[in-house]
Amino acid sequence: MHEADAHLSDWTLDLLAEGSLSHAERTQAEAHLRACAPCAGELDAARAVMAALSSLPRFEPSPRFAEAVMARVVLQPAAAPAEARVRRWLPRTVRGWMAMGVLSVAPMASMAALLAWLLSHPLVSPGALLGMSGRWVRDTGWSLLARGAEALVRSGVWQWAADTFRGVGTLSPQQLAAAALVLAIAVPASGWAMARLLRTPMGGMTHAH
Repeated sequence: MHEADAHLSDWTLDLLAEGSLSHAERTQAEAHLRACAPCAGELDAARAVMAALSSLPRFEPSPRFAEAVMARVVLQPAAAPAEARVRRWLPRTVRGWMAMGVLSVAPMASMAALLAWLLSHPLVSPGALLGMSGRWVRDTGWSLLARGAEALVRSGVWQWAADTFRGVGTLSPQQLAAAALVLAIAVPASGWAMARLLRTPMGGMTHAH
């Protein structure tokens, strides 16, 4: 109940009918019920439902129920560690097996296409093809490295790093020692705090009755 003149929620009425409210909450709810006929009627209905449920017959399993259940349990021997690891990586559905088959056939198709190309070009030897592939990989790698270095210089990160190192060089030995001490304390402390935040739930948690 968020306001004094609002009706009691169904949750509050159910807890009141069960007798699960605290003393302060029960006192406030009872004061509201004395002035609110609709809520009083809802409370009577909730208590009537609980009384009807309590009057229903209760059934208990037979003494041999556990034995009958255990007699139908089929125990399988535990898989060996290596077999368990293999099974964990194997697909368990038809779609998974189909995807695995496609992924397995794809390299074979590529190799078949390469073999067909070599057979159609008898002047190209496997050694020459490997040499061409190696040069292409080398040229591509150097090109990507040059582009990455150019992007780094244009982004300003390189200039910022250079200015930072020049600033560090102007510090006195006492200032460098203080900065190193602060980092030595702050880095482990921040790691510990992050681990605590990821492991511990934030705030309290309440559970329904």
